[in-house]
Amino acid sequence: MLYALDTNGELQSLYQLRQAEINQARKTPYFCPVCHEMLQIRSGPRTVPHFSHFPKSNCTEKKGGETLEHDRGKWRLFTWLKNQGYDVQLEHYLPEIRQRPDLFLMVNEKKIAIEYQCASISKREINKRTSSYRDAGIFPLWILGAKHLPSSISNHCSLSDFTRTFLYYLNDDYHLYFFHASKNTICVLSNAKSAGGRRVFANRFSTTITNLSFSQLFSSISCSLIEDHFIKEVERLWYKNRTVYQSQVSSEERQYRQYLYLRGYHFSLIPSICYLPVPGQVQAGMRPYIWQTRLFLDHFFHLPIGSFIEFPFLNLPSTPNGYVPHLSQQYLDLLTQLNIIEKTGKNNYIKSKQVPFHKRVEDALEDDRRTLEQLKNLQRINI
Repeated sequence: MLYALDTNGELQSLYQLRQAEINQARKTPYFCPVCHEMLQIRSGPRTVPHFSHFPKSNCTEKKGGETLEHDRGKWRLFTWLKNQGYDVQLEHYLPEIRQRPDLFLMVNEKKIAIEYQCASISKREINKRTSSYRDAGIFPLWILGAKHLPSSISNHCSLSDFTRTFLYYLNDDYHLYFFHASKNTICVLSNAKSAGGRRVFANRFSTTITNLSFSQLFSSISCSLIEDHFIKEVERLWYKNRTVYQSQVSSEERQYRQYLYLRGYHFSLIPSICYLPVPGQVQAGMRPYIWQTRLFLDHFFHLPIGSFIEFPFLNLPSTPNGYVPHLSQQYLDLLTQLNIIEKTGKNNYIKSKQVPFHKRVEDALEDDRRTLEQLKNLQRINI
């Protein structure tokens, strides 16, 4: 830990002390802010000076060893916020939830806990800590370490399932946050969107942290170039799914194919409207055609024109700030814009067009071309 209590009960840090001052500090007792056990001082050429419990400590909040990157990053984020005038605390213990975030601050009476996450941890642990913060009325802000920052080519990158867990939805936009402590640079991915799979298109903004204010972390910058690349990715995936047979697929994909086979259909001949890109797809784990084909077959296909259309809510994990996209509603809205269904009330939709399965791949590809042209021409679509 970077802070400890001295004999007067005041929090002290070793981070900016010279080696001679650290050697002098070793002669003074320091205590854990949580359990009040006596601590030892650790420092060295490759170690950020810090306080540590002795091996036989009984502290229930005792942490394992932290990397140099993590220690340095916490301190630099702390200094960055402090220099902006925020009332920020480092490793502040929250007894009501028995958690100690890396940073804790108040912004306009709003409590914020910042976790600088360098190591890979389980989704269960992420969800547990996130839920505890939110239940206590604290906004959890996860900032990932540099090793989690995906390489980017032409406005797109590949997100792992771990990284995707930290997507935020703020101001009608998805964000991801990264901090490279060694380079003192922060990177924000915004306007993130996906056509399916791990590839994500996003604006990528990177700068030295001293050139950025805390509030600017949550702003968005639209970019038409991303839309162009994104539509090309949609087109590429549609063509691949039509023409390339993959024998080695996930269990989810096998179940999807079996689902179609038992109904007498082949996955390469599904209608183009079963591939549609919706905003919440970046947050979903499964590919769009898997859940859209099921909605299409179970709740649309066999109904006569003029029938009411209603899709069930699809459960998804929430973002760290509690947002869960209504994929079914987003799908309905897009089908409305494509004149497949008609909206007759606030939440009422009726079927206005029959959409068949294709008999030949050539017909399916032509349907894809027409549907893609419609998507390109929609001026107010959010995909």
